[in-house]
Parts: sequence; C-alpha cells; structure tokens
Amino acid sequence: MVFTKQLTAEEFNPEVIMNSGQVFRMKRETVGADGMPDTYSAYSGDNDVYFYLNKETDMWDFVCQESQWDFWQNYFDFSTDYTAFNDAIRKSQDRFLKDALKDSFGMRILRQDLWEVFISYVISQNNNIPKIKKSIQTLSDRYSDGIHFPKPDVLAYIPQDELTNGTALGYRADYIIGISKAVCEGALDIEAISRLDYQEALNSLLDIKGIGPKVANCIMLYGFHFMESYPIDTWMKKIISEDYKDYSKESYMSYINENYSGFQGYVQQLQFYHKRKK
Repeated sequence: MVFTKQLTAEEFNPEVIMNSGQVFRMKRETVGADGMPDTYSAYSGDNDVYFYLNKETDMWDFVCQESQWDFWQNYFDFSTDYTAFNDAIRKSQDRFLKDALKDSFGMRILRQDLWEVFISYVISQNNNIPKIKKSIQTLSDRYSDGIHFPKPDVLAYIPQDELTNGTALGYRADYIIGISKAVCEGALDIEAISRLDYQEALNSLLDIKGIGPKVANCIMLYGFHFMESYPIDTWMKKIISEDYKDYSKESYMSYINENYSGFQGYVQQLQFYHKRKK
C-alpha cells in the first residue's frame, strides 16, 4: 500500500539521514530521470519500505505492507518535532553547530529494530561505514533472504570459522555468537534493557562482552532512542579537538549537556555529518 506524508525539506531528507552514520541499510535505489523522483529503500528487522517525493503532490509516498506502516512511522520518528530542536540551535552562539545544521537539514534520529541495531554496532567497532555495510549485507545474504537481518537463533549456532569467512567480521564474530546465544538462552533481554532508565540501560550494555562505551552509546541512541546519548568516535574526537579546541573533553560535554539537553544525540548527528562532508 501507499501511505502519504507531508514533510518539508527541514523535516525529512533521506540523503542526509542515510549518510549520517546512524543507519547501514537505507539507500537510494534509483536516480530519477525525465521528471521521475529518486526512489529510496530501507530495511529494519522484518520490515521493508520504498519511498520517494511525489513531484505531483509534493508529498512523500511510502510503499509498504499495511501492517508495517506503524513500524515505519515510528522508525522515522515522525512524532518528534525536529524543527523545535533546530530553532534552539539557530538561537545559539555555536557557529560550528549552526553551520552543521545548514548542511544537515532533514536529519532525524531513527528508531531502528533493536536486534539489528544491536549487532550492527557490535560490527561497527574499529570499523568504517563501507565495511560495516558490506558485513551486514553478507550476513543477510548468507543467513537470511538477502533483505532481512538474520535472527539470533541463526547466528548463535554458526561455527566461528564459518562466520568469519568472507564476512570481514574478524574478532567481532565471537561477540556476535556470544550475544546471539545469550538472547536465545534468555540470559539477555534487549527489549527489557531498552525500557530501563538511561544509566541502568547504559550499565547493562557495558556488562556485555563486546560492547564498549562508543558501541553502547550508539545502541542507546539509534536503537533505544535515548536522545541524551552522545556517541564519541574518531570523528567526534576530531571535532572536539579542532572545532571546540578551547574546551577539554569534560568541559565540552558539560557544554553540550547544559545547552542541548534532551537532544544531545541529534546535535551529535548534525556535527558528525557536517564534519565528514567537509
């Protein structure tokens, strides 16, 4: 079915979202020609959607199963007013962040499938985006239908030698098997962790083998949707040292938490996208 949504360029830009480092399975499927729009796709868990800007109505059309539409509305976080976040940034004195906002119109923080985002960010550690995408697609091709991400009861029982062969997972395969087994055995309940308060959820993630502070904060933001999470990777360290060099790391985080409380993770995504694009 086709579902229609009125969204301004400030509210929704898939090119920005899919290149922001938060998602690995959203892409542009076709480039529009002869007046036809660009077409995009996204996959998350058991769900898949195609979407495009309808040039006749100037509205976004989303094509998915009727039973999945609620999932996708939640996935794109359509209930959150990102323009209000942007208005607060526009009123700030932060020149780098204001430039980042101009460069990143249409950014949103996605609410991704918990299992898929969990394993995706285990794969992401000490890794780059093209390799992460390739590993995820290889897993989906080899252990699912090529579209949907493989389930824990599949990944849990793959021999480690097989899981590392041709997937570029390396040492991460051990973590993936361990986490998958813990889920299958009931020792790890990702859904339950996502319902804890911020600090309890973070501590629970850090207790899991294979999850450090950066990965935990990514899961907190892109899976659990704790908007106060602010993942710090190599790019963010670069931003702090080059664009906020008058701050120590501690004073910088105090600045972010005090001035952008409740949407720190959104600020991080704007900065990350802008710095990589530059």
